[in-house]
Formats: sequence, structure tokens, C-alpha cells
Amino acid sequence: MSTHEEPWQALLDTDGSAYTVHEHAAAHSVAERKALPFPWSQAVKTLAFTTPRLPLLLVALRADDRVDFARLAAAAGIGRAQLRTADTDLLTAAGLVPGGIPPISPRPGVPCWIDTAVVASRGPVFCGAGSAARTLEVRPAVLARLPRAHVALLHK
Repeated sequence: MSTHEEPWQALLDTDGSAYTVHEHAAAHSVAERKALPFPWSQAVKTLAFTTPRLPLLLVALRADDRVDFARLAAAAGIGRAQLRTADTDLLTAAGLVPGGIPPISPRPGVPCWIDTAVVASRGPVFCGAGSAARTLEVRPAVLARLPRAHVALLHK
């Protein structure tokens, strides 16, 4: 664990989950992320969306997968037209940083949808940890059992 505690880490600590936060040079591009010492096949990205009913909705997918918006909308119980990408102002207000969004929501009312391919991953996954210079290593089953986590087929 890191000495720099993020609000989402409290959920992992309360759960008693094993995890590691790796500190490294900031990685903003896909090429920079692929150069990190973590297996790209285990990389997970977290996307942020907004809807009229949900001010913020997180979605975790394998790094190379694309979200199927129709599946996401159906899973969230909304129409596809209601789904919008969260803008930088919304992310900043929520304390999130593009390129470092963790697939864990410490905020009530903010769900995190996790794609079935992430949960089916063997071994740990590597995902955002609050900044482009930090990576969370955690078992996918841990992510799936946390509060506000929902698992569904979400990739194309």
C-alpha cells in the first residue's frame, strides 16, 4: 500500500482486500502506459459518464476493449441517448483525474459498472489509482464485490 491515501482506498481497506499502489513516472498516452512494467493484457481503464439520473457513472473495461453504449445503457436502466461522457469539470469536481480514474467509487450514488471480461481476468488487474503516476494492482474479484460495483457484459 502507498503512504498517500486516496478516498477509494478506504473501501479496499475496509474490505480487507490485498492491493498495491505502484508509483511511477506519469503515463498519459497508450504508448507510455504500455511501457510501464505491468502486463498490458491485464490493464484496465475506467471511463466516466453522466446521465440525467446519475451525475456520475464509472465503467471499467480491459484497456483494449471498447464500450458497447447500448449494453451500458441497458445495464444502467437508461436510454442510450441519455448517456454522455463526463467532462473534465465534472471529473475535477468529483476529485477524479483523467488517466487515473480508479474503478472504485467511494461516493454514495456513484456506481461502477465492471465488464465481465475484467472479472474473468486471471491474476491481478492494473488500473488507475488517482493520477497518471500511480497504478492500482488488485484482483478483479475484489473490484466486483465492493459497494456500488455492478458486473455486466459491456464491451463490443
